[in-house]
Amino acid sequence: MRVIGKIILCVFLGVVAFSCGETNTKDSNLVSSETEQSQLETEPETASSEPSSASVPKPSQTSESTQVPKAEQTPTPQQTPTPQQTPTPVEAPLANELLTQLDTLTIEPESAIAPYDRARFPHWDDEDGDGMNTRLEVLEREKISGVGWYSRWDGIWYEGEGGLSAPSFDIDHIVSLSEAWDSGASEWGSYDRDIFADDVLNLVAVSASSNRSKGGRDVGEWLPSDPDGQCFLSIRVIQVKSKWDLSVDQVEYETLRNLIEVCGSNIPQIPTPPEASATPIPSTPTPPDPTPTPIPAAPTPSTPTPTPQSSYGSSYYITANGVDIDQYDANGNGDINCGELPSAAKPVTVLNPAEDPYGLDGDGDGIGCES
Repeated sequence: MRVIGKIILCVFLGVVAFSCGETNTKDSNLVSSETEQSQLETEPETASSEPSSASVPKPSQTSESTQVPKAEQTPTPQQTPTPQQTPTPVEAPLANELLTQLDTLTIEPESAIAPYDRARFPHWDDEDGDGMNTRLEVLEREKISGVGWYSRWDGIWYEGEGGLSAPSFDIDHIVSLSEAWDSGASEWGSYDRDIFADDVLNLVAVSASSNRSKGGRDVGEWLPSDPDGQCFLSIRVIQVKSKWDLSVDQVEYETLRNLIEVCGSNIPQIPTPPEASATPIPSTPTPPDPTPTPIPAAPTPSTPTPTPQSSYGSSYYITANGVDIDQYDANGNGDINCGELPSAAKPVTVLNPAEDPYGLDGDGDGIGCES
């Protein structure tokens, strides 16, 4: 009986154990099935999220496509004029500086606070104390070695009489003293007028005939016959009037502007001298003529031979013997006094008593060096 009871007990326990294991298996299977179902339920969600993520780059692509034209517009054409503007200050000609100087001058009619008197402008001084007056210094500066001088007003070459002797050439005030007087110099003191009269920037050696033709007229009233001379005159007038703060009238202003626009800013070069003046000396000396030619005796001069009245002084005086008065400038200082004139040259006729640069007519009656 005990044995049978034990067998029944063991069978019962086995049945119970078997049923419990099946239950556990079912439970585990149930859990796994639930897990699988949850996965299945989540898979459609991820699948549904895939189109949403795929749709995300679409706007990003559209944004990129919208940015493409912007990238193409980044080298904006507004920057292209920049290289065209940069050369403007670099290539600005010096002529513009002259025009700027001209535009800074006062434009007004000529006037003066008192009548013009040449004696108010003492000149031909030895400003630097080197023993040479201003006239000689200008002649020395402008002489072309071996040739002579070139007159910019009319294109004439002049050899002179040796050294710095050039009685047929004048030293012209480019802005004449009377023009300066009417353009503001009448308000200066004596010191400024003295310095102005010997300012080498305002002086040039020219033929006496062209100097007389110019007289005291400005560029609105007179221009040189030589085209290069017109350019030289216009440049120097602007420089001198700008330096000394002198005014210009309307006609003068317009003439200067037109000339600078045509001529530019460079001082014209002096042309090549005539070939005749540059003929080389032959290296082989010419043999002497075997038959000597008799030399006629030179006539004994009694009085100076009259020469054409063609110097600076001849614009103001006529000597009694017809000799150019500047021929008697023995010391070459550009000034004449009655003591330097021989008796044959006296008295001297003063062409305009109001203009007596050498001071020969003390009583103002039109006759100089009467005694």
